[in-house]
Amino acid sequence: MQGNVASTPHLRRIGAVITIGSVVAILFATMFPASGQPVDSHLCLVCGTRGGVDFVLNVLLFIPLGIGLALSGIPWNRAIFTACALSVTIETVQFFFIPGRDATLGDVLTNTIGGAVGFAVANNAAIWLRTAPRTAAILGVGWCAVWLAIQAISSFAFAPSIPDSKYYGQIARQLGDFAVFPGRVLEATIGNIAITDAQLRDVDSVGRRLLAGATVSATVLPAGPTNDIAPIVRVADDEQREIVLLAQDERSLLFGARTGAAILRLRPALFAMTGAFASGIAKPRSSSSDPLTLNARYDGREAQLTARSGSVSRGSRIPVSSSLGWTLVLPFQWYIEGTRTELAISLIWIACLTVPIGYLGACVARSDDPGWNAATVALCLLAGAATLITGLCVVQHAFGLRAAPIRDWLAAISGIVAGGALAARPGRWRGAKVPGDQSAAGRNRAEVSLLHHDESILESREFPSGTGCRNLVNRATTQLRRAFLQLDAGMIQAEMTNRSCRPVFDSGHCRSGQSANAMTVNAGAR
Repeated sequence: MQGNVASTPHLRRIGAVITIGSVVAILFATMFPASGQPVDSHLCLVCGTRGGVDFVLNVLLFIPLGIGLALSGIPWNRAIFTACALSVTIETVQFFFIPGRDATLGDVLTNTIGGAVGFAVANNAAIWLRTAPRTAAILGVGWCAVWLAIQAISSFAFAPSIPDSKYYGQIARQLGDFAVFPGRVLEATIGNIAITDAQLRDVDSVGRRLLAGATVSATVLPAGPTNDIAPIVRVADDEQREIVLLAQDERSLLFGARTGAAILRLRPALFAMTGAFASGIAKPRSSSSDPLTLNARYDGREAQLTARSGSVSRGSRIPVSSSLGWTLVLPFQWYIEGTRTELAISLIWIACLTVPIGYLGACVARSDDPGWNAATVALCLLAGAATLITGLCVVQHAFGLRAAPIRDWLAAISGIVAGGALAARPGRWRGAKVPGDQSAAGRNRAEVSLLHHDESILESREFPSGTGCRNLVNRATTQLRRAFLQLDAGMIQAEMTNRSCRPVFDSGHCRSGQSANAMTVNAGAR
């Protein structure tokens, strides 16, 4: 395949380590029992109420395996077969021996897709790490589309989605794997509509109020903390779809309303307020006659939760934006509380998603043609600004969310700047030239010569014997630098191969007199 990274001993060793580590991680994630509802069919592609989460996680789980196989020098067909065979073996073991695990055709397909994606990323590193301007323009447009799609999916997943159906109230019931609320529910309402343990009459009014962000309220006599989620007030429709949930988890208040995440089969958005049932607010019913009033509402822009007992109250307002999209695809349920930890993860999430935009944009602007450079720099700036405005303002407003706060803008811009800095970072061997030879082949020969020089310096380094921490760090750093040198050498060799063989690719072979291997050997001999 053109553009492949040449496999070297160091890369093969790194690939073997990544492959072994990824297989261990895959087995650890899939070979233990799990709880959950069984799927209707083992031939489904997106299975169960969390099928979207499983799709994403299955792809991500096998990407490192594909990377390891590519770096190990295994051909693409054998690598994909290996990923598929491993997935089939895991699904077979799950079907016969592991309770709570569902073996499905969708798992095999998504695992194989993940392995293929990882292999393609590593095998074509020469293309996206040393990207030509025109190729970078195509990849940049593609990644902008991917980022906008992620923003749209996240915004839709947080938008309220209340179906037209028959609704049924459930007051402190025993429901499936939920715990039972140990206290007593005195009253429950949605807006001004009373919720009873029966079918709701004014269905249209309830649906409209929930879409508008009506307050779900319950007055209870608590009876201490719970061990798990204990529903206080729950509304479901005739298809057993959860519409609203107000619950207690230990001493926290939980609230959730049905959103687009249920349609996409992602994790539901559950908001939490810690300490709502703490001793300072909620006292056991045996020691106080003051009831605890719980209020919660969600309108797509923010969630509000309050708990009040007598003159003591506690409240929380949690703003919502697409930057919280990472909470929807975790392998476990995350309670959104508006903490600094969530803020930090959200900012990192946005920055990481915009790094490729800056990287590829800088590659486009790095053309040797002055006219092309001036035009494309302006075009890249305009395209980047339009992409940010669309993803952080237009898309979120279209789904009823408020425009992204300034911190999200700063995180996105920081990611773009970081990506541009990575693309523009001058390496020691970048741009090296041989006097009298300004051709692309001459520059590549100079780069390879400097790589051999750098590696010879690393090979000549000696460390004192022993197992001290500093000595171990020095050895590890040297091995890591040597691996990166080998990776860049492989990319240069691949680029030289493409350039030397380009005139005769139509004939299906490369002329031996123009082979990149001979050029590399000559460069190393110098």
